[in-house]
Amino acid sequence: MTRGLIAGVAAVLLTAGPAAAADPATIKDGCVNSTNWTEKACQCLADKAASLSAVQRDYVLAIVTNDDDGTAKAEEGLSVPQFAAVNTFIVNAGPECQGN
Repeated sequence: MTRGLIAGVAAVLLTAGPAAAADPATIKDGCVNSTNWTEKACQCLADKAASLSAVQRDYVLAIVTNDDDGTAKAEEGLSVPQFAAVNTFIVNAGPECQGN
C-alpha cells in the first residue's frame, strides 16, 4: 500500500510540474513556423538560445511563436535580472541572426 501511495504521489507531481523547457531545436522549429526568418537565421537564434536558462528559453519560444499565455507563464518564472537579460538577448539576437 505504501509503495502504491508513493508511486501515485510521484505520478501526480511529475504530471503537475511545468512542461519541459524549450530546447534549441524547439526554438528553431517555432521560429521557422511562426516567422518569416530564414532557416539559417532561426538556427542562429536557437544556437544562441542554448546559453540561456530553461525558463529564458521558454520565454524566447513564447515570444517567437506569439504565445501570450506562454509568455505570461514564463515571465512568472523569471527574476528581474533574468527578465532583463533575456530581453537584451532578444533585442540583440534578432538583428545578429537575421544579418547572417
